[in-house]
Amino acid sequence: MYCRKLNNGKWSCTTDATPNPLTGQRRQVTRRGDTKKEALQRAQVAAEELSKQRQPQKRLVQEVYDDWLNVYRETVKASSVKARMVAMRPFIDKHGNHLISKLQINDIQKFLVERRDTDISKHHIASTRTALNLLFEFAFKNDYVEKNIVKDTVIPKANKKSQQLVNSKKKYLEKDEIQSFLSGVKSSGRRNAYPLALTMLSTGLRVGEVLALTWDDIDLEKHRLVVSKTLFEKASDEGGFELVPPKTEDSNRTVSFNQDLAEELKRMKVQYNKEKLIGLRDPKSEWCNLVFTGRSQQPVRAVTIAAVFNKIYKAYGIEDVSGTHILRHTHITMLVEAGVDLPVIMERVGHSNINITLDIYTHVTKKMQKQSDDKINEYFRQFI
Repeated sequence: MYCRKLNNGKWSCTTDATPNPLTGQRRQVTRRGDTKKEALQRAQVAAEELSKQRQPQKRLVQEVYDDWLNVYRETVKASSVKARMVAMRPFIDKHGNHLISKLQINDIQKFLVERRDTDISKHHIASTRTALNLLFEFAFKNDYVEKNIVKDTVIPKANKKSQQLVNSKKKYLEKDEIQSFLSGVKSSGRRNAYPLALTMLSTGLRVGEVLALTWDDIDLEKHRLVVSKTLFEKASDEGGFELVPPKTEDSNRTVSFNQDLAEELKRMKVQYNKEKLIGLRDPKSEWCNLVFTGRSQQPVRAVTIAAVFNKIYKAYGIEDVSGTHILRHTHITMLVEAGVDLPVIMERVGHSNINITLDIYTHVTKKMQKQSDDKINEYFRQFI
């Protein structure tokens, strides 16, 4: 402890608090006062308060993560839990065996930059930071850390390489690519792959929404289907599937479909009734009424569908596309080209965020404007 008189006549006193329990580093407190006695008293009171402050417990990141995940499971949908687990996995792989209280802001910021440099999108980096914030807020409330250091980090800008990668990805299939794709799906020999692809292209449903459809959801006479759930595949340690509410409240909707899809679904319904009649459909099974099932009459995995479609894209030379979601974007593109208004499109595809639909809408309308300009230029060229 020491005190000194300042140039303004006041006093400054510095005294020791208890060392940092985790690092062992010395901690000092300095206070000022009009007199030496007052400054010393203030410093001693502040040192006592600092010494009494809650001290973080020594917990590994993996341990805190496991505790947090158990609590988080009880508050959100299973799909949200899975998304957080995916976002957190690289962080747990790197820091799981480290004391969470010893991690610094720079450790988190460096990790986010490293994730950026693996060419993942800015959206995915933001999702990772959100998950980390949830983890560290839980740690702070349970006295595992002194503060939530994630709040002081920033989302790094996307580098040029990753941004170019995102921009190079096609947003939708062109007309000739749609024809090639459907032809490929039809000849793939995969059970119900063609009607499933046709359903996605004709309705804009998400793959989970399509795989969750039951025959009770479909009116084959009025050409309408009801979206009220999505198929969720549980984590590998749990296994199995479950039907959960759709992505957002706006995802609950009724969607009309065309005659071509109606004919395909009617053909499937006939096959479904035959399977029930000969005992291939177990009426006691919770999956008995699903429209799309595998040969074992179990739900179809979304990753399986994506793998089938990816093979077809590659086989037919459809470049810069992957997965199933592009079929949803292609449907939106069809609606834009058909002149359907933006609010109607949003309602049909169950978008609550206008930016998602607007991005595709703007891209397509710019392309249509370019085509229109080309036609005008070509027309006037004959007079020059």
